[in-house]
Amino acid sequence: MQITSSSQLRGVFPALFTPLKNDDPDRLYNSIDYEKAKMMIDDLIAAGVHGFVPMGTTGQSATVSHTQHMDFMKFVLDYVDDRVPIIAGAGSNSTRETIDIITETLKITNDVPMLCVTGYYNTPPQEGIYAHFKAISNETGAKMILYNVPGRTASYIHPNTIIKLAEDKNIIGLKQSVEFKIGEKYYDDTKSIIEQTKGMDFTLLSGEDGSFIDMLELGGTGLISATGNIPEAAKIFVNLYNSFQKGEKDACDKLQDEARDYVEAIFCRKNPIPLGTFFNSPLYLPLVSVKDTERGEEAEQRILKLIKEKAQSLLKYS
Repeated sequence: MQITSSSQLRGVFPALFTPLKNDDPDRLYNSIDYEKAKMMIDDLIAAGVHGFVPMGTTGQSATVSHTQHMDFMKFVLDYVDDRVPIIAGAGSNSTRETIDIITETLKITNDVPMLCVTGYYNTPPQEGIYAHFKAISNETGAKMILYNVPGRTASYIHPNTIIKLAEDKNIIGLKQSVEFKIGEKYYDDTKSIIEQTKGMDFTLLSGEDGSFIDMLELGGTGLISATGNIPEAAKIFVNLYNSFQKGEKDACDKLQDEARDYVEAIFCRKNPIPLGTFFNSPLYLPLVSVKDTERGEEAEQRILKLIKEKAQSLLKYS
């Protein structure tokens, strides 16, 4: 299914995790577990998701090889086979590398928009951020979704920069991964972006699972979700989105509360749990499974409790 405008960026898009095989004990050259990926995709489509984002940051895009990145992208496109739309993860802290990834993806398909993360480590100024995304647009002509995640990149796209970029016909959306509960600034900035881009071919998607209802109430149109890899959590988010479209505010609040245990398990700042742990998948170094950390036993017990009580579909991955 082709996405060519912001009006099609609606609903819940799991940021698809890339499962690996346990075929390298050093966790350097593990191969991708395509059979497990098929199960994940089928389970999430059955849960009602509106699309997928393979090879985003949740998909281990920073640590897979370039060949694996492109192979997995092609696999997802082929296996999904137009059952739901795809947004291709194509981000890097290098403008040149981002352009290369997009150019190769366009050889596979020109029907998908690209999700491009802000530069990380090099923390570019606003002028550099603007030039980065404009160069990608000019060089590739691909439809693009900006990805603003200051908590992971130490780089924040300011509202004025986003609004200026929204004037580009190729830039159709923003994944806004900011925590409204930290302070009013992020909330006010997001509200300002939505208000000032009305009438443009541009929309906002939440990148914070715990703030989905807040984003919808502000005028956003969907969620790109790490937690949504868990089928039971994905179904909650889908129901929340559908309830919001019907104006069922009480139901939305209840569903956001229901999602909290999943969100906190994965994103709790004190004790986060890597997604690979839920799917019995190793992670490429420098990430490690919770069992290899000082909090291993306690975290594993949390996972088992969550699976036993709420996410029994994950038993097939153990």
